[in-house]
Amino acid sequence: MNLKILSRNEIFLEQPKWRDPGRSNYLAMYSSVFGGVVADPALMILPMDDHLVHRGDGIFEALECVNGYLYNLDAHLSRLQRSAQLISLDLPFDLGTIKQIIMETVAIVGVKDCIVRLFISRGLGGFGPNPTECHKSNLYVVALKEESVPRHFYTEGASAVTSQIPIKPAFFARVKSCNYLPNALAHLEAHRNKVDFAIVLDQQGYVAEGATESIAIVSKQKIFMYPKLDNILEGTTLLRALELVKELIKKEDLKRISCTDISLEEVYNSSEILVFGTSMNVVPIVKYDGKTIDVGKPGPVFRRLLELFQKDKTENKKVLTLIPYT
Repeated sequence: MNLKILSRNEIFLEQPKWRDPGRSNYLAMYSSVFGGVVADPALMILPMDDHLVHRGDGIFEALECVNGYLYNLDAHLSRLQRSAQLISLDLPFDLGTIKQIIMETVAIVGVKDCIVRLFISRGLGGFGPNPTECHKSNLYVVALKEESVPRHFYTEGASAVTSQIPIKPAFFARVKSCNYLPNALAHLEAHRNKVDFAIVLDQQGYVAEGATESIAIVSKQKIFMYPKLDNILEGTTLLRALELVKELIKKEDLKRISCTDISLEEVYNSSEILVFGTSMNVVPIVKYDGKTIDVGKPGPVFRRLLELFQKDKTENKKVLTLIPYT
């Protein structure tokens, strides 16, 4: 092996091969390190000594841009702020400035539909774990093409398995941190079991959350049940669902909402299992741990919630932030 020192020009070719993965999906990236936006995927890079990279010391959020509007932006920014406070991470800008940077980054791209991911890192420092090495936190905002959700999730339903990966301790579970190793292992577990999702249990053996999804069930008694939020991440999509479910209660499609411990037996015997996430909104689980749930097809609560989400994302101005396209 004859290693050589590479020049800047050799790394940042017009279309370098190392950037082939993901090239067509990445639209733009804002970096507070660079002080602006880049649209070339080869320039969407982070310094290796940013503690986000080598220690996972940072937080993030992901949200949708739908038809030129950011969906549920304020809820995501509020959670971002809570996560920062929990781990004593100073935001590099106030929330108003972060919001403006997000909006302008998407506006520069010019697309009306995309996913936005924002990251706050502890900052550049040495390669040790000590956060005081970092003198200033950094903000990165990435706009990328919409994440594709398999169509059959909505028409036929999805499958899930109970994960063997231990749940995060409550303190860390409530922080949307960039340390996602347990989540990644749960995703891998689902893949190895040839199912779509892996659901983690809490320390008492009750259903907690998916690898990157919130979960809820509809009981045979028409009760919308979701896990207590003390030991898991507060999913912004689940919280929106709780508002939308109130419409179903008014129309007597459901009787009430219950935030409670949910046993595996209750999951197996439920009428519907629902998982919630940013890009997919709501997806029905029709097979869990190899057991068919109810009749094994997407249920009526799922169908109504999906309709309500579509309406919420396109018509509810209270949760829509207009992008200032030029």
